[in-house]
Amino acid sequence: MPNTATVTGKVDIVDLIRDNRFPLLSVPAMRVTVTFEITTTATIGAAQPAPSAKVKRLEDAARGELNNYEQIITKECEKFSKQIEALMNAGKVKEAQTVVSTVNASVKNALLSAQGAAEKAIENARKKEAQGDKLLAEARVKTAVKVTFAGISLAASALKLAATSGADVTSYLSIAKNLVSLGLELKQQLKDEEALRKDLKAGVDSYIALRNTTVMQAAKANGLESTNGFPGFPQVFKYIAGQVIQTGKQLTKEKDATQIAKDVLEFTKKGVMAQYNSAENARQMYRNHAAKMRHHVDAVSAQADKLLAAMKSATTLKEGVKVGAECMQVKAVVTKLAGELDQATGFLNAMETVMKGVGLECDDRTLLQKLQAINKTTIFTEGASLVSNIYSVYSLLQNVQAAVA
Repeated sequence: MPNTATVTGKVDIVDLIRDNRFPLLSVPAMRVTVTFEITTTATIGAAQPAPSAKVKRLEDAARGELNNYEQIITKECEKFSKQIEALMNAGKVKEAQTVVSTVNASVKNALLSAQGAAEKAIENARKKEAQGDKLLAEARVKTAVKVTFAGISLAASALKLAATSGADVTSYLSIAKNLVSLGLELKQQLKDEEALRKDLKAGVDSYIALRNTTVMQAAKANGLESTNGFPGFPQVFKYIAGQVIQTGKQLTKEKDATQIAKDVLEFTKKGVMAQYNSAENARQMYRNHAAKMRHHVDAVSAQADKLLAAMKSATTLKEGVKVGAECMQVKAVVTKLAGELDQATGFLNAMETVMKGVGLECDDRTLLQKLQAINKTTIFTEGASLVSNIYSVYSLLQNVQAAVA
């Protein structure tokens, strides 16, 4: 009887729909668990288990297929959610319930297809991995997919929407609270942005100072007593080499100008490497932080759009015009702040380009211009203004709850 070895792989997705953006639908978690066993055999000696790297690739294949079905189900829910919104605004609850039944049937069918697709993805991945691998070519794979789904229903907010002829104040306040939450996060990020900007400036300033000092040390190490009149980077390396040859003070006579320039470059590179890494780390941290801020600003814009659209349709709602005007102001500031962040990111990316080769291929002025350009942005000011606008929106909506006509 042959010997066997079994390895288990597992993909456990707590909720297949990660972005549950259906305010009128109550969509419970759709848990999907995929488990599979890879059994390998050997007629002589112990069987070798399937390598963990290959098991992971089979897991990734299943996860990728489930991600595709996440998009399919999300689009289905979005489509039917719009139909339900129109019906609820018209007070047609019974018709909306019929649409919910259709959504449930559609989602259940999609989940059933997802199970088969995950199994097929694992088998296809095994076949691909088995090419040139006798172990997997002869292996047996047993896959099981479990889906937990309680069914979709109308959200409580949808029922209230029908009862108030479309003026869903609770939802308006919910959007405003989301705006405030994003505003608070943005407020903290603004503090971090100011600190990271200072770190970047200090890092680059220190790098430039050390770079200038180190190249002077390299010149003196090659016999030059005077370092007056040296050009900037990167011309300084050829200049030093030329001066060394001209004065006849090269320590190794057989070296030509090209070799001397290369030696000076390498000496300088080693001397500034630590400070260069520090400056580059500061640049990357600032760039990543700017990207996070941009993401938050986009989220604010989306929430403001959502609330603005609600105010335009809520013709019976008092203060709706004022809230809409404040949303327009939020949008205006968002546009300016997004532009500032994009501009700063552009300068940071340009700085990465000019600092290639450990920053020895650009002159001091170019680096300082990039820093100055970043410092000219008004990210902190625009961000503070945006947070203030967000609080104005929320303050107005706190008084709207009792103003449904």
